[in-house]
Amino acid sequence: MKRFETMIGSRRSFLRGAGALLTLPLLDSAPASLAAGSASSGTDAAEPKKRLVCLGVALSMYPGQWNPQEAGRNYTAPKLIQPLEALRNDFTLISNVDHPTVSGGHLGTPAFLSGVYDPKRLGQSIVVNNRATMDQVAAKVLGSGTRYESLQLAATNSNSGNGILSWSHKGVPLPAESDPVRLFQQLFGQDDDLSGQRLAMQRGTSVLDLVLEEAKDLNQVLNTEDRGRIDEYMTSVRDVERRIERQLEWLETPKPGGIPPITQRPTTFHENLDLLLELTALALQTDSTRVISVTLPGGGLPIEYGDRRVSDYHGQSHHGMDPDVVAELVEIETLHAQSLAKFLTRLKGMQDGSASLLDRTQVLFGSGLGNGSSHSNRDLPILLAGGGFRHGQHLRLKEGTPLSNVFVTILQQLGLEQDSFADSDGNINEHICI
Repeated sequence: MKRFETMIGSRRSFLRGAGALLTLPLLDSAPASLAAGSASSGTDAAEPKKRLVCLGVALSMYPGQWNPQEAGRNYTAPKLIQPLEALRNDFTLISNVDHPTVSGGHLGTPAFLSGVYDPKRLGQSIVVNNRATMDQVAAKVLGSGTRYESLQLAATNSNSGNGILSWSHKGVPLPAESDPVRLFQQLFGQDDDLSGQRLAMQRGTSVLDLVLEEAKDLNQVLNTEDRGRIDEYMTSVRDVERRIERQLEWLETPKPGGIPPITQRPTTFHENLDLLLELTALALQTDSTRVISVTLPGGGLPIEYGDRRVSDYHGQSHHGMDPDVVAELVEIETLHAQSLAKFLTRLKGMQDGSASLLDRTQVLFGSGLGNGSSHSNRDLPILLAGGGFRHGQHLRLKEGTPLSNVFVTILQQLGLEQDSFADSDGNINEHICI
């Protein structure tokens, strides 16, 4: 008996096992029986799903090695852009944008996606009265019908309240998941029973083994192209499993003398970030969600660069123009850029119907802090990739252009009827829209 099923409202199928729920990519040759009862069967190809990923760097990117000297297409890539050089035609660098009403250095971080940060003091506590962030505005529209309306992730756990990236429509900060083990279980475990999937991992068994029989049945009814697509997808899932099994084993193995501090864990900041971004790609590919935010805090898991290892790089970001410290900062932030490049390359290599997943996904990378050393909130580092825009340029806008103008264009490109956002006074459609 074939037990594979279809998710309501799409042609995406999923496989069930003991504690496992494996959502599959879009399949062109899925049998009609899978789509029975679907309100919009067969519409995925005609109406491609649009997606949004926002990555926010708490401590900004060093201005001297971020924006090119030249505007337009024939720019020379600075050091922090060089890891992305092979993707030049897939992204746009945008300079001279900021949030005009936001100041206060690090307070720009929680204002990055909202354009507003207005804390109210009550005694020794701060009651936050922030506005809904751009990703949450998009999630209300794009997230209907997906398993998760949105996901909030973080490269590492950080206790800093200023590290929050996403805020709800009620102005409440949305906590971010930083553990790939828990995220994996969230994406590939059934909501009502994660024990079977977790037990399988503990025994060294893949979650794929839990749905093996269903996968064999499904393969018999798919065409060659879809069988290859399923095989590639399952290989990716297993690769992620292998990479996070080390974390799960470490977390649950008794340790003499108590638990060592987080800086002695075998996982580094960028290893963790890369795993989360790989899971982000799988979540988008399976349409588990269409909106994801990812925070890159300034501290938490150790950061390894060159022959050094630090628990945070706040000191490097406040370099005071010391050339040796600036060089260290650029090394660390180059790792950020490399992780971004790997993620964009991954999305570009994944098909979503007739286009790549990158073509269907807008990826915003940037910060609400313009210069960590001077605590400036002006001229924010902004990169926009994918999403069907006309890319390949350094777009130098008029000085002081509201970043919210960029957000209006992002939201409109996602299909929202949005003429304004926060302190916007227009959009950038003429510069970037096809």
